[in-house]
Amino acid sequence: MKQSIAAIFFVATMLSLSGCSRQEKSSSPEISLPPASLSILEEVSNSASDTEQNGGLADPAKTSAEDLIEPAMEVYSWFALGSMPMSGETRTAVNPLTGTEDTFQRVNSPYFSNYEELKNYLGEFFSDEIVCRLLEDYPICKDIDGVLYMVPAGRGSNIFIKDVTFSTDEVTDSFARLSAVIVYGPDAEESENPQSYTFICEKMDGKWVFTTFEYYL
Repeated sequence: MKQSIAAIFFVATMLSLSGCSRQEKSSSPEISLPPASLSILEEVSNSASDTEQNGGLADPAKTSAEDLIEPAMEVYSWFALGSMPMSGETRTAVNPLTGTEDTFQRVNSPYFSNYEELKNYLGEFFSDEIVCRLLEDYPICKDIDGVLYMVPAGRGSNIFIKDVTFSTDEVTDSFARLSAVIVYGPDAEESENPQSYTFICEKMDGKWVFTTFEYYL
């Protein structure tokens, strides 16, 4: 399958966290978010709900590579692009990284309302290692008075991506290797065009999660 991917521009202010195990909550006003990411919050994703499993991704043997990769890519974009659906509520708090006050916006999600719930939600898509890396590399969420808030940002996705082709390369009872081939436009000036990205799913503790995830937006 092929899909065109749109873009936005990035202005980011990050808040440092002490580590991926730390709980945080937040509240935040509305900002722009890739449309697909909104769908992750508004309805249960096919890849994250399978009645035959105890949570996690759907069975790669029964689900297309596109339906597995795209929802996870959208969730990853909340951090890499620095945006989630927000409410209009804002709070100010000191950013320990800069020592100055930042404006936090309340995250508006039916699936999580605090930092620990967000962390658990990420665990439905990714391994603990990837979840920890996401929260540490992109420290943009914080609990304030028990509610999840976020420092809004806005880096756009790659505007030079023209097409994406997904495929399932290998599947066993506990392992799946998926791929996405990205075709860039002539102005991208990529050293390699098209480029191939690899995604590994593994069944861990009874549920499927991504253990290798190459973000390409």
